Amino acid sequence: MFPTPAGRKTFEVTCKQCRRDVPSGVKEFPFQSITVECRLCGEMRRYLPSEVFLGRPDQLVVHQRRAGVR
Repeated sequence: MFPTPAGRKTFEVTCKQCRRDVPSGVKEFPFQSITVECRLCGEMRRYLPSEVFLGRPDQLVVHQRRAGVR
């Protein structure tokens, strides 16, 4: 009935290499470009504010975070 932490929306970006939604790591909407490392493929890329959106991370990212793998 109550939202769980995994159900909360955070600022996300879509990885330019693997096309998965990954957390951007910012608490507020960025007004300048940010650098984000994808937790799945390890790719470090720069994202414009127009590429940041409010959403939920991809299930593979959530699973990998829980498993503690890289």
